Amino acid sequence: HYFIQSNLSMSSLKILVAGGVDGNFKQLCSRVNSVNAKSGPFHLLLVPGKVMGSDAGTWLSLRDGTYTLDVPTCILGATEEQHSQYFEHIPDGHVTENVTYLGRRGVYTTTSGLSIAYLSGVFGGGISNKPHCYTESDLNILQAQSGVLNGVDILITSEWPADICKYVKKPEGSVPDGIRHLSHLANSMKPRYHFTSGPYFERLPYRNHKILKEKSQYCTRFISLDSVGNKGKKKWLYAFNIIPMKHLSDEELKKQPAESTENPYQEVEKEDQRKEDEKQQHFYSVPGEKRKMTGAPESEKKRDSSCWFCLKSPNVEKHLVISVGTTMYLALAKGALTNDHVMIVPTNHIKCQQFLEDAQQEDVEKFKKALRTMNRTTKKSTTVFFERSLATSHMQIQCLPVARYSVSDIKDVFYTFAEKYNLEIQEIPGDEDWKDAVPPGADYFLAELENEDKILFICSQKIRFPLQFGREVLASEELLNMPRRVSWKECKVSKEQEEHDVKVFRKAFAQFDPFNVDDSDSDSD
Repeated sequence: HYFIQSNLSMSSLKILVAGGVDGNFKQLCSRVNSVNAKSGPFHLLLVPGKVMGSDAGTWLSLRDGTYTLDVPTCILGATEEQHSQYFEHIPDGHVTENVTYLGRRGVYTTTSGLSIAYLSGVFGGGISNKPHCYTESDLNILQAQSGVLNGVDILITSEWPADICKYVKKPEGSVPDGIRHLSHLANSMKPRYHFTSGPYFERLPYRNHKILKEKSQYCTRFISLDSVGNKGKKKWLYAFNIIPMKHLSDEELKKQPAESTENPYQEVEKEDQRKEDEKQQHFYSVPGEKRKMTGAPESEKKRDSSCWFCLKSPNVEKHLVISVGTTMYLALAKGALTNDHVMIVPTNHIKCQQFLEDAQQEDVEKFKKALRTMNRTTKKSTTVFFERSLATSHMQIQCLPVARYSVSDIKDVFYTFAEKYNLEIQEIPGDEDWKDAVPPGADYFLAELENEDKILFICSQKIRFPLQFGREVLASEELLNMPRRVSWKECKVSKEQEEHDVKVFRKAFAQFDPFNVDDSDSDSD
């Protein structure tokens, strides 16, 4: 996106947004260039809607320069399968002069600090191989990328979120049902502006906090623009000024408009969280007053052969394994934050530490003690462990060394991010059993620090827990300073690089390995 960086200034930015083009590039270019000549210069034109029409020739006319835009323009990808081919193999997103294809999904921050989150295509469910569809994985990655930014200035999507018309009068005519996953995304990302395409609808701003119950936040403005040149002459081009949030004081950013509503996504969040809680309770509930949970539920044991983490499964990536204990093994993390980011994993199918037997927990503690000793001795670092039982079926305790920081410093960062997401976390002293604080069958997030103090969050239907919370804290500027590596899928490397990293770590860990029966320095698998 080279042209954007050279054009934006540090002051208020003038932005244009257009609705779906549907191949009508001639009218788009004519109108935008006219507005820019009269009221510009504008810094950006964003096009969140459908770009291609039934006649591919208009797209080719744009690319060959027949139609030109005087304003740097960002477009999203295909919304129909037959148009996907035109967005393949576009080097660096360069469509033509002044036109950039942003890509599948991501967060782009200009040199002026304007943050733009984007998501191309239509929702294709949990898994989709269709290039014009985005998936739940895309949503999770986008949410993780934006998480470190404490909000974004602008979000552009091709589809509407569900329930956006709640608390306000609906626009005339038919209104899209919307996508529930986009409601979650918008609620999590908290954009100042959310633009999409469809019937024209400029919603009243909505609050991103509950009055008198939550810390004050800035408001979000949702705006949907009609298609270019639509017959009803509904608004399809929108102009506004914006100062990037990073250049605003807290008071300026959070100033509340006179007419603002409650967050329209609250009921979507509550309903989906209730369904998730019921699902989790069905699989992992513990009857009666039984405090100690042993083994995995029978339904989970049957999944050993297909699980990616069960050591006897044909799907496990054994080249990542560093050391194997009696009931646990140590492995390099897939999509690791650093090359010494490892995981403690049960050899058999166990959901989380709540289900561990005494012997299994002892093996966990042996690995943790060895890692602490190695990191203190060879890296002069403290060690942070964290585990999330929510949305996972096989226990993984993430382990990372963090250099030059005290336990209190690391705690402070956890509390900062907990406040960001309105999470009520508990601090458990190292000599107390954290499991006593977790209700039977409940999901949780647990972090353990160098002195064995724990930070605990109990998941509930009241607050939606950010799945990348642990990585987000560790990757923050305050600790590892690698905020763009929050999503593990964005950190994947080649198998050859993984094998190299495992070989290096295994050699360094050998003298500390509690299960090492070979005193040699062999690096063989």
